[in-house]
Amino acid sequence: MRDNQKNTEENREEGEGGGQEKEVRLEWKKLALIGLIPLLAIFGSYIVAVRHIGVETYTGAIDWFFSSFGYWGVFLYTYIVDTLILPLSPDLVWPVVAPLDWYVAIPLVGCASALGGLTSYGIGILIDKIPFVKRLTAKANEKWGPYIKVYGSAFLIMAAIFPLPYSTICTVAGAVHMPVRKAFPSMLLRLVHAAIYYLLFRAGRLLL
Repeated sequence: MRDNQKNTEENREEGEGGGQEKEVRLEWKKLALIGLIPLLAIFGSYIVAVRHIGVETYTGAIDWFFSSFGYWGVFLYTYIVDTLILPLSPDLVWPVVAPLDWYVAIPLVGCASALGGLTSYGIGILIDKIPFVKRLTAKANEKWGPYIKVYGSAFLIMAAIFPLPYSTICTVAGAVHMPVRKAFPSMLLRLVHAAIYYLLFRAGRLLL
């Protein structure tokens, strides 16, 4: 009887473990929707808005932005949005930087984003030491933490290249104490992300 009871308990634990594994399986369709919907919304709004106001007005607005805020405006916006968990998308900068040359736009946005991810990672490390930060990131840690624990830096690479909640995932990477030697090289792939988005919005100018 005791042996049967012990086996039953072990099977139950295995069943619970099996269910837990299912929870961290990558749901590609769901992840694609999370990332692609905001991107398509920004890209579609960009095309519609420029067609509505005209290319000359759009160019004038871009000139005004850079004369008022300069490259630092783009850098700081990208850095802040990719550092903090905010209801903003870093991809909002692409309609602004699309007219720039690639050797300016890609390093500008890519480096700011990578630095923002590294800062998010540092914030994640402090979660256990600062109760306020822990409360703010509790849901994010619960949602994305299991993925990082299972897939490691591979999941962070995906977040760096594809349209996933990058700052959130970087924060969780710090919270689960992913080694910085694995995390930071993954964050540098934001340059690849920047190149892809630059080409997309640059090509979108042909539709104007």
